[in-house]
Amino acid sequence: MQGDGFVYDGGPGGVGPGNVAGGSGGGLTSVPAGSRLHQYLGANRQASSSFGGSHHQLHINAPPFIPKQQFSQMSLNEAPNLPPNLPPYGTHNHRGFANSGANPVPLLETPPQHPPPAPHVRPYQQETHGGTIYFYPPPQNEPPAEEVASFDPELPLVVPEGHTIVNTNGCFSYQGPLPHIGKFRPKGALGNNQAQFINPDLKLELINRQLAIDARADPVVYPDLPTQVDHLNNFVPLENVTIQHLSQTTYKASSVRDGVAYCVRRIHGFRCQSPKQLQPLENWKKLVHVNVVQLREFLPNSRQFGDTSLLLVYDYHPLAESLKARHFGQGSGTFLDGISGAKIVANHQAPHNGAGVSEMTLWSYVIQLSAALRAIHTSGLAAKTIDLSKILIHGKQKLLISCCGVPDVVSPDHMSIPQQQVEDLHALGRLMVALATGNAFGARRDLLQQSLNYVQGHYSLDMKNLINYLLNPTPGVRKSINDIMPMIGARFYSQVESHQQRTDYLEAELSKELENGRLFRVLCKMNTILERNEHNRDENWSETGDRFMIKLFRDYVFHQVMENGKPWLDMAHIVQCLNKLDAGISEKIELVSRDGENLIIVSYGDLKRCMETSFRDLCGSNVAQRH
Repeated sequence: MQGDGFVYDGGPGGVGPGNVAGGSGGGLTSVPAGSRLHQYLGANRQASSSFGGSHHQLHINAPPFIPKQQFSQMSLNEAPNLPPNLPPYGTHNHRGFANSGANPVPLLETPPQHPPPAPHVRPYQQETHGGTIYFYPPPQNEPPAEEVASFDPELPLVVPEGHTIVNTNGCFSYQGPLPHIGKFRPKGALGNNQAQFINPDLKLELINRQLAIDARADPVVYPDLPTQVDHLNNFVPLENVTIQHLSQTTYKASSVRDGVAYCVRRIHGFRCQSPKQLQPLENWKKLVHVNVVQLREFLPNSRQFGDTSLLLVYDYHPLAESLKARHFGQGSGTFLDGISGAKIVANHQAPHNGAGVSEMTLWSYVIQLSAALRAIHTSGLAAKTIDLSKILIHGKQKLLISCCGVPDVVSPDHMSIPQQQVEDLHALGRLMVALATGNAFGARRDLLQQSLNYVQGHYSLDMKNLINYLLNPTPGVRKSINDIMPMIGARFYSQVESHQQRTDYLEAELSKELENGRLFRVLCKMNTILERNEHNRDENWSETGDRFMIKLFRDYVFHQVMENGKPWLDMAHIVQCLNKLDAGISEKIELVSRDGENLIIVSYGDLKRCMETSFRDLCGSNVAQRH
């Protein structure tokens, strides 16, 4: 019999789980209750109730035990990869609580029976029982006996304060969304279809992002793209690079160092004269903020494009588009499959009806951009890129300030940093006017007053005051991005609530796909074993022994039919069976061969053992040694 990694085979020692002092079996010889051997056998025995409830006597036939270094470093009361004080799943006492079978006793300190060896040799305790010598490492930092959880059925169960004793089914099963998440799910059949699978809109968005990351440029359309620049290859234009006399272009490229896609901003014809010229870029590399596209590195004097170019390598946010493209429909920047003609584009399209964005959206933009500017200004820098074409929107409403550092090297400003930061505030005000009026040129001098009148008539007083504060200079007073926080006021809490709802929604969608990887591995093992032509020159290997059991289980899971002969297509049945197989629980099922000649009642635990044994047989000795 095998349980918990130990085999009880009725050896001459006459010692088994039922023979431990305090156990339920009447063994031939009792192990002293306070000995380390009693602790070792008592902690690792298998309950007789899990094998049909019979009280057969178990024995151990163990050769002399020579401890290895790995075992010697492990405390006897440790259970690797298990929570503390948690008994094995599938064993229960008469009260319904999990138990290890016999009556465990508190771990007691046993004084060493031999003098300690030399300092360079690790001491071991030695006990002899049934003609077998056992070696144990000395106890180290064992908890007091009163702190060890006891599951003696004869004693009242002591539940630690703040804890609840529960039983689980031993395997994962998806229970559906929680009440605060269910409100996001559509009603009716569409909502039922989304109960166990990821939302199709979210899935499409994530798939499109992956397609954008994997996209490759057509060499016929873009023959002039370099094959590799430093560690970057697979350059893909993110904008129209066929226009003549461009000073800057943007590409997507992959790094051979880590395989990650990056956004590369190329400054045409830029020759670096001294390292001091690129010092601002070193400062930008240190800035990390969720609303700023981070600069990773820069490559000066690159000649692979046919000139001397400066390449700035940023994080790549797939399918991000500018505010101008989202709200004014200018330059979508989507990928187009050259073979199928399909567009790879974000699914968040704003209406272009000439009206401004909603006030709630506008406040969301203000909060995000002010947070980014606050981090930039605190670092002693100025953005200089607060513009409709430079502010990216990723996903539904996440804003990112891009191209940071480019103005510092292309057109250095001789104004002081505080003056440049005030100019950032003016640029933010002009951006808000354009978004509020739906006119990209709404902040132009001849249209500004008309735009402010529109804001006053369609938005709240706080929005009007915010725009006036950002646009109008205040003599003798140095403006700061922190000054707009009182104008934002309680709307900040609405933004926090919105992000928390989005987080809850994404976590709920993630939980639906939580166990897919594990079940996929189970299916891989099963299909690797089944229908194999031969193994080790045995043509009937996949049809005999443990493999025959797996074949019957495959039919039980996937090939059942209803009374009318139609296939029974129940995803819940398939997922539940695979989960139980992976957990190896004690529940038994009836397997029938296709000809009806063989009928087997077997537990999921036995099926798991058959699958693992067959798979290890395929993997060979290398995998067996690794395990």
